[in-house]
Amino acid sequence: MAITLSTGATVSVAKTYSPALGSAGVANTALTNANPCVVSSAGHTLSIGDYVQMSSGWGLLDQRVVRVQAVSAGVSFTLEGVDTSDTSKYPAGTGTGSHREITAWSQLSQVKSVSASGGAQQFADITSIADTVIRQIPTVKDAVNMTIDVFDDPTLAWYADVVAADTARTPYGLLMTFPNGSKLVANSYWSIMKVPTMETNQALMSQITLSYAAEPLRYAT
Repeated sequence: MAITLSTGATVSVAKTYSPALGSAGVANTALTNANPCVVSSAGHTLSIGDYVQMSSGWGLLDQRVVRVQAVSAGVSFTLEGVDTSDTSKYPAGTGTGSHREITAWSQLSQVKSVSASGGAQQFADITSIADTVIRQIPTVKDAVNMTIDVFDDPTLAWYADVVAADTARTPYGLLMTFPNGSKLVANSYWSIMKVPTMETNQALMSQITLSYAAEPLRYAT
């Protein structure tokens, strides 16, 4: 058993992309059905450890933020933790699209708490008239939302980056780094409450809310 305290954890929002959001991404001409998935992308400039936002014909990969595990310079790169070997979920030859590298992150300071909600499994009822107990099979999961409470200070450097993500109304990367070195990355819609909450004899608080645009990924290091 391993227990990780929250003390020392950090939360960051993607600050800049290459190519920039809103412009054409770098083309991905082929993706393998493999574990891990290898992406062919002529002329890419990625390095091991970079984070990329994927656009793909595969719905389960589209809009995910993924870490680069290996590279063949200017030829291809490998997506760490992404298994696309199941052709029923990732039909061969249909995963092409583009990618953008997240070139800088903006770390949030003065974070008081982070909470998550949603993600509950939904089920379809397949009970027949002969059954004596209800039978269900899994379908989709509820949308996942995060709430980040921060001590209010609009002069902090990251504040403008979160406002930019809010205003853009397009997914921006999320990077959470935990004290044990593990990481969580996701692509999320960001929103910030610009009016702080106030309580008697308490510090002013601002609230940031996120809704995942795609499945997050966890990395052990």
